[in-house]
Amino acid sequence: MQELFVKKYWDEEDVLFYIRFQDCKAVKQIEKTPKGRVLLTPENPHQGESILYDQSLDELELNETDFITEVEFDKVWNGQ
Repeated sequence: MQELFVKKYWDEEDVLFYIRFQDCKAVKQIEKTPKGRVLLTPENPHQGESILYDQSLDELELNETDFITEVEFDKVWNGQ
């Protein structure tokens, strides 16, 4: 199983996304905005206007700096 952790800012909506991928499929997602944060999983894929990323990993335009560690992802997931 391949795991990747991504941190990507979407400036049009002022949202910072953290996404955990397993075998190129999003399994956890955090959306941080000025209003707060949203946690999404396959068991809870929708919350308000937020939806768990369901596209191919290849659809994201990722740079080397967009990849983060599992430790960094887990800190944000746990609210630290």
